[in-house]
Amino acid sequence: MRYRLDVAFHGAEFHGWQKQPGLRTVQGELETWIARLLGDAPEVSVVGAGRTDAGVHAALMPTHFDQLAPIDADTLYRRLQVALPEDLKALSLQPVADSFHARYSASSRRYVYRIRIGHWPFDRDREWQIYEDPDFSVLQSCADLLMGNHDFRGFCLANSMRENNRCNIMESSWHQEGPLLTYTVRADRFLHEMVRLLVGTSVSAARGLWGSERVYEILQSGQVGLCGDAAPPHGLTLEEVTYPS
Repeated sequence: MRYRLDVAFHGAEFHGWQKQPGLRTVQGELETWIARLLGDAPEVSVVGAGRTDAGVHAALMPTHFDQLAPIDADTLYRRLQVALPEDLKALSLQPVADSFHARYSASSRRYVYRIRIGHWPFDRDREWQIYEDPDFSVLQSCADLLMGNHDFRGFCLANSMRENNRCNIMESSWHQEGPLLTYTVRADRFLHEMVRLLVGTSVSAARGLWGSERVYEILQSGQVGLCGDAAPPHGLTLEEVTYPS
């Protein structure tokens, strides 16, 4: 039987989602605790909706795992609420159809990147604090150019490119409230470090290093070397993953 487990996590102390030998990861923690709490159950393999980078947070990360025999989902959920570490929380647990796949069934994912203009001692682990006021109109011009279905190989680490690097961006917008800037982007899929490269390149444009047309140039050429530095991971949060009804 298949079970869907939704979790949230603060990414500062994790080396990303994917299990890695000798490193603390979200997938590794979940597999360890689920197996431990189920006792005699077979080895647990947890599949997540995405593979977040080290330091990236998630307000909602759907996952799934399989068991040969039915389990008491309510009891396991209550035990996870108590057992999981403080930076990892179980949000819900329920049986689902075997056809559900946390990653491949998803129709969209929404990320939010947070920037603060100036120094503030709080929320430093969830914001990128910068000391120049970027041109908001340039930020939004960059965001507008990203809308639609494009080949995003120019906004992906070269060693992470895939055979198909096309993504369909359905939402791309900046919002400012006082010193806080937020970038919201929703797409059917994302490439490795794609959002951080989009933000870093846009902020560099808004600081006057180049114009917003640089975004178009990168989309057309596929040259990641034209990007700005990737924005730091701690400003990025996976906020939502949607599935067909």
